[in-house]
Amino acid sequence: MYLVDLAAATGLCTRTIGLAEANKLKVSPPSLRRLSKVLGVSVAFLGCFEKLPESTLGQRIIKARLYYGYTKREFSALLGIIERTEHDRKIPPPTPLNDLSKYLAVLMKE
Repeated sequence: MYLVDLAAATGLCTRTIGLAEANKLKVSPPSLRRLSKVLGVSVAFLGCFEKLPESTLGQRIIKARLYYGYTKREFSALLGIIERTEHDRKIPPPTPLNDLSKYLAVLMKE
């Protein structure tokens, strides 16, 4: 697939894709989701998130969120928690913790 074809399929501009390819641009989670869908690979593969730390709950939440390609706002809305949970400022109540465990399970598979 050529760069122009990828840009057309994802709605991203060729410059953005070229800079991301050269590792000169941090790609947003929504853009990673679009690229992963078109390229047929996981968001985690494209983002190379495996080296992110996961020693605290906040770090594990960040890593799981990025593995699935969600922004902070999207992920917190999905789980019904506030965005600050990601930074260990707040512990989510039990119901979102159960939902969160589904997403954190991806980290156990490594």
